[in-house]
Amino acid sequence: MSLRTGTPQAAAETDAETAAAVPSADRELGFTEIKKWLRHRHPMIYIDRVTDHEPGIFLTSLLSVSGNLDAIAGHFPERAIFPGSHLVQAFAQSGIILYQVSTSPLADDELTLIGSVTARFTKPVVPGDQVVFDVRADRLRGDAFFFSCHATVGEKRVAAFKGMLNRTKVEALGRQLW
Repeated sequence: MSLRTGTPQAAAETDAETAAAVPSADRELGFTEIKKWLRHRHPMIYIDRVTDHEPGIFLTSLLSVSGNLDAIAGHFPERAIFPGSHLVQAFAQSGIILYQVSTSPLADDELTLIGSVTARFTKPVVPGDQVVFDVRADRLRGDAFFFSCHATVGEKRVAAFKGMLNRTKVEALGRQLW
């Protein structure tokens, strides 16, 4: 169901009409644009591209796993596997972008914090894989954004996630200790 108001059927019809009216190239975000939506910086940006999105509905993003990534060098040297914790981070970053395009960009004095994550990993991700994250907006309640995702490599599901993000003012986090 759309985050918009109305019946699920009316929302689906409106969403389909809107999606058909907007060329997919206008709904893509390259790496430089992604950096505008995230507070993260190298080496913590995992999303390489957003291939499609519809505010309030969905976002599809890509993560290309390279054997040259620092995480691969130590996980595990004898048989490289991309860490599940990094997949969770890529999922969260995809959700952060969907949250902002569905509401508004973060102000300079705001952060998006992950409130909860449920994850299920079904297949290992290895160098050479391209992970596709299909992220869905589940609901928006105040400053809380609930979302879910299926991650696939080719036709195989490698993980599934559910999460919640909170938008908060930096000052609400208390005294900065660093």
